[in-house]
Amino acid sequence: MLFFAVFLGFSRVGYTQNYQVKGKVESLFGADKAAFVNIVFKGDKNYSISTNERGEYILRTIAAGKYTVSFSSINFKLKTIDFRIISDTVLNAKLEPLQRLLEEVYVTASQVKGRASTSVIDRKAMELLQPSSFTDLLELLPGGRTITPNLTQMNQIRLREPSNAPTGYNTGSLGTAFYIDGAPINTGANMQTTSGVLDDDPIGNPMNPNSSRISVNRGVDMRSISTDQIEKVEIVRGIPSVEYGDLTSGLVNIERKKGNTPYTARMKADGFSKLYAIGKGVSILEKNLFINSNVDFLDSKADPRDNYENYKRITASVRTEKFWENINNRFTWSTALDYATNIDNERIDPDNSYALTDSYRSTFKSYSLNNAFKFKFNNDKILKSLDFSTKVSYQEDVIDLTRWVQARSATVLVNSLVEGAHYANYVTPSYAAELDVEGKPLYVFLKGVSTLGFSQGTVTHQLRLGTEYNYSKNFGGGQIYDLNYPLSLNSVSSVRPRAFKDIPALQNFSFFAEDGAKILAGAHRIDVTAGLRTMAMLGVDNKYDIANKVHFDPRINMVWHLPNFSLAGKNVEVSFGTGFGVQHKLPTMDMLYPNKTYIDNIQLNYYHNNPEFIRANAKTTIVNTENYELKAARNLKGEINADFSYDGNRLSVTYFRESMSSGFRPMSRYRVVDYKLYDNASIDASTITSRPNVEDFAYTEMKEYYGYSVSSNGSGMFKEGIEFQFSTKRFSAINSRFTLNGAWFNNRYKSSVVNYGIISTTVFTEGKVRQYIGIYDEDEGTNFQQFNTNLTVDSYLPKLGLMLSASAQSLWFTSDKENYKTGVPIAYMDINENVLPYTEASKTDANLRWLLQNYNDTKFIESRVPINLQVNIKASKDFKDKARISMFVSRLLTYAPSYTTFNGVTMVRQGASPYFGMELNFNL
Repeated sequence: MLFFAVFLGFSRVGYTQNYQVKGKVESLFGADKAAFVNIVFKGDKNYSISTNERGEYILRTIAAGKYTVSFSSINFKLKTIDFRIISDTVLNAKLEPLQRLLEEVYVTASQVKGRASTSVIDRKAMELLQPSSFTDLLELLPGGRTITPNLTQMNQIRLREPSNAPTGYNTGSLGTAFYIDGAPINTGANMQTTSGVLDDDPIGNPMNPNSSRISVNRGVDMRSISTDQIEKVEIVRGIPSVEYGDLTSGLVNIERKKGNTPYTARMKADGFSKLYAIGKGVSILEKNLFINSNVDFLDSKADPRDNYENYKRITASVRTEKFWENINNRFTWSTALDYATNIDNERIDPDNSYALTDSYRSTFKSYSLNNAFKFKFNNDKILKSLDFSTKVSYQEDVIDLTRWVQARSATVLVNSLVEGAHYANYVTPSYAAELDVEGKPLYVFLKGVSTLGFSQGTVTHQLRLGTEYNYSKNFGGGQIYDLNYPLSLNSVSSVRPRAFKDIPALQNFSFFAEDGAKILAGAHRIDVTAGLRTMAMLGVDNKYDIANKVHFDPRINMVWHLPNFSLAGKNVEVSFGTGFGVQHKLPTMDMLYPNKTYIDNIQLNYYHNNPEFIRANAKTTIVNTENYELKAARNLKGEINADFSYDGNRLSVTYFRESMSSGFRPMSRYRVVDYKLYDNASIDASTITSRPNVEDFAYTEMKEYYGYSVSSNGSGMFKEGIEFQFSTKRFSAINSRFTLNGAWFNNRYKSSVVNYGIISTTVFTEGKVRQYIGIYDEDEGTNFQQFNTNLTVDSYLPKLGLMLSASAQSLWFTSDKENYKTGVPIAYMDINENVLPYTEASKTDANLRWLLQNYNDTKFIESRVPINLQVNIKASKDFKDKARISMFVSRLLTYAPSYTTFNGVTMVRQGASPYFGMELNFNL
């Protein structure tokens, strides 16, 4: 017994219990992550570990006892604490940042070194900006400017375009690719249009509430992208990696929050909208599992005094990331389940109109599931990683429109679905017409990428090889309405209902290869990224020129880093870069498979006092508007840039040129239509005893041109400009930085194909109308210029939890000048579709002279608008990391002097009204 007791005592002395320690390390000022901090536990036995990129760590086994724990990093001051471990525990720490880290805090968009024309907007900048949607972030780019948000209409992205750029050139926004967590936002199967039923004029048709909201063939609607869970945005205005394709203008790469975050709540209000958002992130370090979730709600009005027109948005997301690792390998599985719904409403104020039934409602629901699998190999083999990504997205889009229609006279109802002449009925004198547009797009995205790395002497290579597949199909019912109750009357050209589900799917298959090489030549370093992307549409009928055609996108970016040197004892860094690339954007479903156009000619409208004797007859001509020659839009990009850094101050300048002559746009075409025009007076109304037939009437043979629209590659956009940004170091005495950025844009927009024009229908030629078509081959381009600068002063005072910024945004001038045109056609088509040259004699011909388009010389004089200056302020105050209150005032001060136009007219401008808002954030 004595021996057993002694042995038991020695066993207890020799045995030490092991526990687990985990925690997170943050900046002392705010909840900024302290990534890759070295943590050392010194005691009877020493242990060490580093935080991950989210500032988290877990030490799975550590002996009980007393330790001195040190936290060290190149960005933070050393911190040591004494800590006793007696059980599984959590040890969190807050570190005081060094000035070096404060230098990295930007409240504007920062330019990425070594990557031309790429801007990064991080969480700090977004917190001070206080955005309601992604649209607000664009003011931080060179050439950007604060604007009053309008969330009751479609918000397009227009990179490197002046503020006075014309509408209708939508390839720029359509050709800007949006990616969220590595997966694209696809809009190729969006068919939500009322075109043909109502006029979808994108400039805005007051009779059609859908005209300003339509996003078909116009790219991503930025209203739908919430910013509350965005960690970082990378906007590439220059030449992106070949890993990204089906684009022409640029790339927007969005990364959302991952890892542990407190419960966050955000409430924002401004003059036009209210926003509420909540979110939470959880890190289960024992299982290497991270879970993030969020939901937000936005309610916006076009006018705060008008409750009848509004836009609502709800988004929700659940994201997880789980990894498994050993000494040699790491496997990560990320998934995201997203839901979003948008609601556009517009109703007629009953106090202002008798049309109490008129209403418009557009709802959008989206469900998506993303999965990403990443295999990372931590060995010396050539294969470094394998990545696989999938995304399945399904949408339910519905437009519900009601309109009161009242015929002013006896109006013939033409609703035939077959071509040819037919008897017709009459429209009900007044009724409530209803239209539903039902879209159900399904998008599937698959991608696989392998990364290889190897060295050859002084050259290090990183080779990425990958393939990508995109599938788009719309299973919706399309435009649904009663043909007996049309929404518009007296329209010669129209459409008929068509189910979207009958349209073939779009399939896009791509392959890419890219080498990122770093070349060391003494003290010089040259970074070259060169690659090739091939892309083709699959499953397209061979009657289309684009069927199985392979598009090649070669791209290269090169940066030459000169040796660093000292000037007045301060380090100087200089680099020069250049790039060139080809980028293609494939046509959308609406472009390849448009609805047919129905041309309805009223041949007989015989109205009699006796309803039994009325008779109407019409002829319907069906036009196939598919353009089998439609090609992918092709943009050529080139740029050169220089980057200078001195003692923490940095200047970046880029000159760029872009040339795209094959952008998408609808173009007018004409077709000869023959029909009979019956003479009501050819029968005696007083003698008929039964309903007459068309054979009872005399008639005249009619032959006229009628127009219709087809999608074509007739849009030309040619961009040229200079972008620059100068940022000072953050002056430690006041922790303030000065940033000056801006851009000069010189863009040319034109029709790049031959145009057709018809003589006005108010002019009779040979006693008839629509008899001749003019063919015009002139430079119809217009040059638009803009020069602006934004000077921002921001102060980051972490000890006070205060961030302040003031910006003076100067739009120094905008101008537009239309290229000279003679208005003389090169040829014309007669009513028999003969193409004939337009000669000097034609100018004096009684009929052909009407094809001359007369222009006043003042039309081609440059119009220039001088300076428009506005001053904005923003402020944000943290309260012990638990709450933050922010406010902004846009256009606090404005300066827009009056000016005189070229023709002596004085334009009086008044300063715009201030626009302000504030928000409250909680971290619990």
